[in-house]
Amino acid sequence: MPLASLFALALMMADPEAAATPPTAPAPAAPPPGAPTDDYGLVNWCTGALSGHMALYQIVKPELDKLPDSKPQETVVLDAQQLKAGKEYLALYKRATDAAEKASPQVIHDRGIQAQMVGRSIWTPALQADPRTQMWSYLGWELPGSCETSAERLYEKSLLSAQALGIDLV
Repeated sequence: MPLASLFALALMMADPEAAATPPTAPAPAAPPPGAPTDDYGLVNWCTGALSGHMALYQIVKPELDKLPDSKPQETVVLDAQQLKAGKEYLALYKRATDAAEKASPQVIHDRGIQAQMVGRSIWTPALQADPRTQMWSYLGWELPGSCETSAERLYEKSLLSAQALGIDLV
């Protein structure tokens, strides 16, 4: 019984407001400006933005090699790792959007293609710029963290929706 008394004493001394307020999960990262806010749209936007960034690499590589402290032979491995990571993210996005399309009672594929085009269009100004600006645009971009979390959430929700609808996603 002494343990029960200690527990009761701890409950009496606890802050009642803190006990009444459930812990909250951190807010999800906001989508980039101009990107869709729903998971399906955002993941497709991320697909377009990332594939555009990867395509820009091929264009800016000669300019990167001209940088004063550039060591092209040493960056080959790093470049390969970055391109591999990009392909892995694109595979994650495809898995999520394919699952969402199969689990949706409505046809949503065209909306996804539109979001991909909007995502890829963020590179239009860079493609029209001089080579040096293209290079800095490429180097200055970072894949938004909300892309990965939205893809994972979309995939999980799609699995649940498909199961509820009796659809086999495998």
